[in-house]
Amino acid sequence: MSIYSDIKTAMPNVPIVDISDYYINEIEPAKRIYQGNPPWKRISVSGLKKKHRHRAQMNMAKVICDKMATMTFSEQCNISVSDEQYNKIVTNALENNQFWAKFPEFLSRAYALGGGVLKVYIDNSEICIDYVNADRFFPTRWNSSGILDGVFCSTFVQNGKYYNLFEYHTMTSGGVKVRNILYCSDTDDNIGSVVPISELRKDIAAEVLFKGVKSPLFVYFKPAVGNNKDFDVPLGLSIFENAVDTLREIDTVFDSLEREFVLGKKRLIVPAETLRNTYDDEGNEVKYFDTEDEAFQALNIEDSQKLAIIDNTITLRVAEHSEALKNLLNILSAQIGFSPGTLSFDGSSGVKTATEVAADEKDTLRTVQNNKNIVTEVIEGLCNAIIGCYQAITKNQTDYTVSVVWQDNIIGDDNTRIDNNIKLVQAGLKSKLRAIADAQNIDDEAAAKELKAIIDEQDISGIDDMFGGDGDE
Repeated sequence: MSIYSDIKTAMPNVPIVDISDYYINEIEPAKRIYQGNPPWKRISVSGLKKKHRHRAQMNMAKVICDKMATMTFSEQCNISVSDEQYNKIVTNALENNQFWAKFPEFLSRAYALGGGVLKVYIDNSEICIDYVNADRFFPTRWNSSGILDGVFCSTFVQNGKYYNLFEYHTMTSGGVKVRNILYCSDTDDNIGSVVPISELRKDIAAEVLFKGVKSPLFVYFKPAVGNNKDFDVPLGLSIFENAVDTLREIDTVFDSLEREFVLGKKRLIVPAETLRNTYDDEGNEVKYFDTEDEAFQALNIEDSQKLAIIDNTITLRVAEHSEALKNLLNILSAQIGFSPGTLSFDGSSGVKTATEVAADEKDTLRTVQNNKNIVTEVIEGLCNAIIGCYQAITKNQTDYTVSVVWQDNIIGDDNTRIDNNIKLVQAGLKSKLRAIADAQNIDDEAAAKELKAIIDEQDISGIDDMFGGDGDE
């Protein structure tokens, strides 16, 4: 059964629009591809009997989602709230819920499924964060500002039974109302029948109102990908949705390369007279060549050429397969917004500095920045949800602002940063004081002390030679 059918059965009074086709046609196929179980995984094997085998896979869907998550959230960001008490609450909530460790994993799945939800809830008076996959959330109301209401579907296994918990979040004039209902089943293919919520957890009420909360207690993240499949749904699209054919071709070539080594192993043609007979487990007679027997009996054969052992090993087409994979990876890079060569496995280009990467991978940086802007809004929304929960508990309604600041747009290496500062000083475009501060990643006060120490230890001409100036700051 689909998530739509389950919700209609569990909560028949919830106003819900049937967008189940989007889950069936977009989210579920993307999930299977991400999990390494695409439609092309199982292929037929020719022969008298109908057999199948699993195609060798590169699983590039998982690779590009992990890579996008890494590039999007690889740089540390500073999250701060103007109110000191709220800032402490947010910091503790993020640390207690392992946000910095779990969020990159959440992003990888969200890039694959086209979205994901960060849900804030209270468990034993503690503020908790749930990292929900897109296939376990169904929106029920939305507008231009985003999704306002929705149903979360969670499955738990306990005491040999399957428990399906449905949480309906809705915005009201008095705050956020959360309605819970629990179903129990002996199997995982149906939701079962209604049971008391206390049978699963005693701390969950059937209905809770978070008074005064003016924004949802969840935030929906979707990748910076234009949804060309359905213009009307508020859900996102997988970053590889429009590159599925390329993913299949990459696995086809990779499987062919793997089969090249399997079928291209060393093959020797030996005279039939050198074969021996044996019987298999079913009693069928089979012939084999004993490679361990180093003593051969004399054979009465007139033509001596028939005694020759011929090496019939084929030449492996590794270069052709590698070139095909390289071209396909470049096509895949273009389809998901990466620069050519971003997904290349060819290491002949050597190690690139951060400046060279910035110059050569402009498309990649733009794509990453677009997604990082969305991540910034998601983190701000998560902080608002955390503070909303705290306000509902304490009745504290202090005004505040949330700030998310990234430390740097490009992760550069030390040598590149130092070289750039020296060139700027030599061109007269930067002072030596600022160059020292940037090169050593220190503040202006520490840089001034460092510059004075250098002047005290060396002759001023040595400083000029180092920076290429005349000694003036």
